Amino acid sequence: MKISLAQFEPNLGDLRKNINDICDILIEESQFHSDLILFPELSISGYIQEAELLDRVAIADTSRIFQKIKDTCVQYNVDTVLSYPEVDGHHYYITAIYIDHKGEIIGKYRKTHLFANEQLLFQRGDDFVVVPSRFGNIGLMICYDLEFPEVARILKLKGAELILISTANMAPYQQHQDIYIASRALENEIPVAIANQFGVNGVLEFFGHSAVYDHNANCLLQVGDLATVERVDLPQTVERDPQLDYINQLHTNIYQQLVHAKGECDINGKR
Repeated sequence: MKISLAQFEPNLGDLRKNINDICDILIEESQFHSDLILFPELSISGYIQEAELLDRVAIADTSRIFQKIKDTCVQYNVDTVLSYPEVDGHHYYITAIYIDHKGEIIGKYRKTHLFANEQLLFQRGDDFVVVPSRFGNIGLMICYDLEFPEVARILKLKGAELILISTANMAPYQQHQDIYIASRALENEIPVAIANQFGVNGVLEFFGHSAVYDHNANCLLQVGDLATVERVDLPQTVERDPQLDYINQLHTNIYQQLVHAKGECDINGKR
């Protein structure tokens, strides 16, 4: 399986321009025989920080605006994961969808952990999604989710064989991203790929550094600080260290204790 990381700078609020750019990337990467192209968080809209803009550009997953992307996936036989601001009734979500080579949305994930001021604009999702794709079971995450080890662990326990993460990660969190992606891969014995935005949006500087790590936390691809698309072949076979059987050796009551400890923390007002 060949995967492409589309580290690009969306035009804030210009959905049509971003969709045209996304389709151009899909077409170009198909010429390199990429099977799946991963895009950053809010790749269709740019990183939204204002309620007025969110209200204007948020879309439903049934929107006709996705049709050009779906048609491109069919015509060029590629799968893609991309992200957009979703509206559902009176609520907004940061959402990622998986569109397959048949032009079908076969998976949708709403970001469960909202960073800083995102909490003022968006609702958080509640479900952790594993997509049954033609390449196997693929877990979806978005940006800040990466910093919570429980998310990747749940995806692994639900059968994920690869985790794809759309991000809009900004300075000064470069080191956080590098450490967390390697950690999530190693502790779950699973490849992890991340596509980050690049560029400046107001006071925010998105630094890129999109990457792919294998199940042993070996870096297979590290993108620099520029707008670009790069690709890598993922290994067909995975050889795991039998001494590091993290999933089967996991203590069965650890999550019950985690819930209990979190409840006590909330009651006592501790952070």
